[in-house]
Amino acid sequence: MVIKSYQPKSILNVHKHIDGGWFWNKYSAFPYLGCQYGCQYCYWRDEKYNPHKPSRDPELLKFEDPFSQYIKIKKNAAQLLYKELSKQPKDLIYLDHYQPIEAKERLTRSMLQVCLDLDFPVFINEKSPLLLNDLDLLKEINKKTYLNVGWSIITTVDDKTWRIFEPRAHSVRARFEAMEKLSSQGILTGTVFMPILPFVYDNKENIENVIRRTKVCGGQYVLEGGLTLWGYCGTHFYKALEEYKPSLLTKYKRLYDKRNLWQMHMAKVHSMVQKYCREYNLRDHIPRHVNFFPTHLQYNKKLAGVLFVQAREIQLSNKPAYKFWALQKAARAIDGLDRDIKEIYKEEGEKGLLAIKGIGERLAKTITELLEAGEHGENGSTSEPIRI
Repeated sequence: MVIKSYQPKSILNVHKHIDGGWFWNKYSAFPYLGCQYGCQYCYWRDEKYNPHKPSRDPELLKFEDPFSQYIKIKKNAAQLLYKELSKQPKDLIYLDHYQPIEAKERLTRSMLQVCLDLDFPVFINEKSPLLLNDLDLLKEINKKTYLNVGWSIITTVDDKTWRIFEPRAHSVRARFEAMEKLSSQGILTGTVFMPILPFVYDNKENIENVIRRTKVCGGQYVLEGGLTLWGYCGTHFYKALEEYKPSLLTKYKRLYDKRNLWQMHMAKVHSMVQKYCREYNLRDHIPRHVNFFPTHLQYNKKLAGVLFVQAREIQLSNKPAYKFWALQKAARAIDGLDRDIKEIYKEEGEKGLLAIKGIGERLAKTITELLEAGEHGENGSTSEPIRI
C-alpha cells in the first residue's frame, strides 16, 4: 500500500440538490482519496466516481486495486473546509468515515471541529469504532446543531463470507457496540444496510438479524439500498463473487442484465425490510431534521422531506417511474424555496402554489388541504401520505 500527502485546491462538494429521502446532505467533504478497507462492493471504484485517475497518477497502474492500495491524504483539509464552508448557507454535510490512517492523521477530527465552529450539522456513514475517539466533538455537534451516524452494515456475523466482501473492515460486532455507545449518549444512529447483496445477504434470516440487532443497540432506523454494478465496480465485484461462490455469477448476470428483474428483486427485499422495521418499531428511512434551518423555511423543509421519502418509497417498490419523478421534482422545488410556503398560500392562494415549478393541480390541492387543516402540531408536521 502507498500513502501520499498532497494539498488540493478545494475540498467541499456542493450538490445541486439535497440527497432527499436518503442521507439528506447538501454538502460533502472527504479528507482522503481512496479507502483502505477495500470493500469489494464499493461503487466508488466505478469510473464515474473513482478519485484516482491513471493519467494524473501513472503509479496507479502497478496496483491490482488502486482504490484501496493507493491512499492520498489532503493535508490542508481542515483549512480548506473552513474557507469554503463559511461561505455556504447552513445545511447538512456528509463527512467521510474513519479510515485506519485517521488514527495518525486526525484529519476527520479537524474537519469535525470546523463543523462545530461554523454550526454546521453533520452526517457520517461509518465503518469504524475509531470514531469514538472523537466522542467529545460528536457530542458537542449533536448538542449545538445535529449529528447522525449511520453504521455501514451488511450482516451480523463476522465469518469467512463477510470477510470476503469486507476484507479489511472492522468487525460487525465492533460497529454494533459503537452504535450502542452513541445511542447511550443521545446521538441519532442506525444502520445503513447497503448494499444488500443478492443471493448472499438478502435472505429473511439475515435481514431480520440486522434489523433486530440495530434495535437492540439503540439504532433508530435501517436504511437499505441495492448493489450497484456499473462499469469497473462490477468487474471488480465479480472477482470477489467468484471467490465466494462461482455458481452465483450466472444468476447475477441474469439479474443485472435486465433492469426490470433487478427492480422486482429489490422491491421484494424492500418489502422484507419494511416488514421487520415495523415489527421492531424502527424507521425504514432516516428522519429529516429541520431545526437547524431558519424558522421561516422549516415547514418547507419538512414538507419537502415527506415528498422525498415517498418518492424513494415509489422507487424502491418498483412503482411507475413517472410518480417518482413527479414527487422528486416537487420536493426539490419546495426544498429550494426562499419563502415560507405557508406565506405564499396565505397571500396568493392555490394559484401561488401552482406557480411553484413542479407542483401540479393534484399536488397543489393536497398541499392546500394540509395548510387549511393547520400545522398539525407545533412543528407543522406532515405525516399522512401525499398523493399525486
